[in-house]
Amino acid sequence: MNRILPIVILAGTLSLAGCKSTKTGEDKSPLLLEFAQGNVTQSEFERVYAKNNGGKEAAASNTPEQYREYLDLYVNFKRKVFEAEAMGLDTTPAFQQEFASYKQQLTQPYLAAKDVEDQLIQEAYDRSGFLVDASHILISLNENAAPADTLTAYQRALGIRDSVVKFGKDFAEMAGKYSNDPSAAQNGGNLGYFSAFDMVYPFETGAFTTPIGEVSMPVRSQFGYHIIKVNDKMVNAGKKRAAHIIVRVGDRYSAATEEEAEKKINEIYQLLQQGGAFADLAKQYSDDPTSAPNGGDLGYNRLLPEMEEYRLSLGEGEYSPAFKTRFGWHILSVTEVEKRQTFDEARGQLKQKISRDSRAQLSRDALIKRIKNEGGYAFNDANWQTFVSLLDDRFSRGAWEPDTANMPNTAQTLFTLSNGKLVSSIGDFVTYYRRTRPRRMGMSAAEAANSVLQAYTEEQLLKYEEEQLPAKNPEYRYLLQEYRDGILLFTLMEQKVWKRAVEDTAGLRAFYEANPDSFSRNRMVEVVEYRASEASSLQEVKTLLEAGNTRSEIDSILNQESSIRLRSTTMLYEEEKDDAPADIFSGPVGTVTQVKEEGTFYRLLVSTEKFPAGVQPLSNVKSEAITRYQDHLEQEWLKELAEKYPVSINEKAFGKLFR
Repeated sequence: MNRILPIVILAGTLSLAGCKSTKTGEDKSPLLLEFAQGNVTQSEFERVYAKNNGGKEAAASNTPEQYREYLDLYVNFKRKVFEAEAMGLDTTPAFQQEFASYKQQLTQPYLAAKDVEDQLIQEAYDRSGFLVDASHILISLNENAAPADTLTAYQRALGIRDSVVKFGKDFAEMAGKYSNDPSAAQNGGNLGYFSAFDMVYPFETGAFTTPIGEVSMPVRSQFGYHIIKVNDKMVNAGKKRAAHIIVRVGDRYSAATEEEAEKKINEIYQLLQQGGAFADLAKQYSDDPTSAPNGGDLGYNRLLPEMEEYRLSLGEGEYSPAFKTRFGWHILSVTEVEKRQTFDEARGQLKQKISRDSRAQLSRDALIKRIKNEGGYAFNDANWQTFVSLLDDRFSRGAWEPDTANMPNTAQTLFTLSNGKLVSSIGDFVTYYRRTRPRRMGMSAAEAANSVLQAYTEEQLLKYEEEQLPAKNPEYRYLLQEYRDGILLFTLMEQKVWKRAVEDTAGLRAFYEANPDSFSRNRMVEVVEYRASEASSLQEVKTLLEAGNTRSEIDSILNQESSIRLRSTTMLYEEEKDDAPADIFSGPVGTVTQVKEEGTFYRLLVSTEKFPAGVQPLSNVKSEAITRYQDHLEQEWLKELAEKYPVSINEKAFGKLFR
């Protein structure tokens, strides 16, 4: 997206509705601009102007002169778009591919049921205000398991739950004995405290809706069936960043025995109590090679349940006593506490998380249901059952091929939508199957066919809905136009102006020679500029320069990996125009200025090369010359476009803008 961002911004400033040159359509407001290629109404221009000038209320307070200046830019923009279309840039494979990519990104947020999405955002925010401590027993099951296998797993999970709830079996003991979660043998199924998005959505929902001390009914996730016991719930005080020091036992670690590890961690704890810095001690003593170089930092990531308990109880800057886990002896510190955001602050981030989470399917399912209801979805079950009866077990493996001798008429209808605007046939489904080759291992042919049918139907309905979006959603239509015009404008400007100015060396030199005053300068001097937060650092620079040290040597002496004391950059200053001491221009090359305070920093300049006043050689001003030449080429080109695409402006409508 970065490639066209500047142009997209321009296109957003000067875009219209529709995906081709704009026609008035149902807009009944007066015409403001009339081109042979398309008209622009007063309301269309007002929408674009208001969008890019602080909103309708702010735009209404602007002057006619401001409207006119913007209108001139807008007319030039429209002419460029017309030219790009006339050149066929919107029909090239490169454009079509790039536009399709941007369109796919842009479309996704609109293919959701907004009411369901809003409910999910609110639910996620509410849940993020709490922490749940839960244990679970997992009965593993393939996500696409056959119904018979699913029933077997469910009954097994239900039997284990009954052993706990009805017959008083210990949950941790049952987890260690029956859970397919490998960690259950050590932790009795305990997962510690977690909040929204820390677990898969079905599990999260089961945990948050089960009362403290109770055991849920079996909960299905992509991993299988979970039996969840909720141990505790508490208010979430905010995200806490943690760091730790760990002493481990082994040949590669600092302790040879458990006794030695315990002794060493207690010695480190004493150093902390005596005022030692946690980060420094972690770097020096911790046996965690990943976190130790960063002062023991563990970020905001989920930790072992024992570590999470200490994190929950500690405030910012506090640290725990020494404690043991199966990995070694730890001391945990909370280094930062991030206060909980308000709903409005968190909304955007929550929406993004939901789009990447399995709960997004709930919004997608609601949208599919709405599309079916609004479009009068009609499914031909008789045709489908006839087709399914001809399938064999190869279908589940993704290896099935139609038997043309026995296959019924593939033109038979599978489903219709919107009074026949969307018609899908058996043949369309077969084409989808052969293109995607979906595998539904463990399912019968009929079960696999119904599973694939669901995915196929969703794809077709969403594709149909996407095609209707420009007509149904003006905001989407405008954004789509902005992206389209942005790509066209970038390609056109690159061909007509930017690339030409760089490659046309003869034209660039001719422009430079024809405009000498544009490249005339006062005396100029190139300098090495040293900047530092402390004046004493620059005094050291002066001493080192007097001793004959080079720039790289000075940098090496004063800047260490753990302490950067100064920065040096090469600068070019012009006399009477740039902020530089006068003696840097009048003195010889090698002049060193006094250390000067500049607000929050200090600077010192050393001259390295001087340039006399007058017209600068092209080699010195080439970058500026190219920029000026690009502006010149664009202005000449705009004159040609003005003749090619004349416009009629309705001054009466212009006088009524925002009235």
